[in-house]
Amino acid sequence: MVERVRAAGIEVDAPLLPGHGTSPRALQALGFDDWLAGARASFDRAAERGPVAVLGFSMGSLLALSLAAEHALPGLVVMGCALRLSAPLRAAFQIAEATRLRLPDAYLGKPFGPDIRDKTLAAEIGAYDRHPIRAAMEVHRAARIVSARLGDVRCPVLVQHGARDRVCSPRAVRDLEAGLGSRDVRVRIYPRSAHMLALDYDREEVATDVVRFLERVRYAPVEP
Repeated sequence: MVERVRAAGIEVDAPLLPGHGTSPRALQALGFDDWLAGARASFDRAAERGPVAVLGFSMGSLLALSLAAEHALPGLVVMGCALRLSAPLRAAFQIAEATRLRLPDAYLGKPFGPDIRDKTLAAEIGAYDRHPIRAAMEVHRAARIVSARLGDVRCPVLVQHGARDRVCSPRAVRDLEAGLGSRDVRVRIYPRSAHMLALDYDREEVATDVVRFLERVRYAPVEP
């Protein structure tokens, strides 16, 4: 995705969020506020060079929506939106919250690989060998916080989601559409893809749609 956008002549910055690319234990110690602080810092650096469009994937979609609620952007791309997790994950986190279960250092094994239909590319996905539960619950918590601010997002938005996504429910698209304050929202559901949308079977179409959207909003006036 980054290379396709760069090849279109658009400058790209893909920052590594705090706790990512390190270890499960390092990620477990952090929360959504830490990740949002990292995203804000990267956004501020990029904004020194001109208008910044933001693309967020999965948990990153919540960060991207937060930035769009805080700033006037030329455009926003939301991939695999984490506003609504899959039913088993959502139920587990709701039970943990209701019982005030404290999981400061709990981990869950990964019996299955990444959620991608095209298994030929599964090996290219770098991932931890276990799920840090507290960090995962932070995504669930952040979704509620971000949902309350969707009306503040007024820039053009491209929403992309895999029809076979088993991590973030495709129903999140409906919630997102209903809550956004933007009058310019385009939704694309890709029938052959799961959660890892930028690498799955529809990856070429996904990348093409992103580039076309960015080119459309690139020189458009930014609404205050």
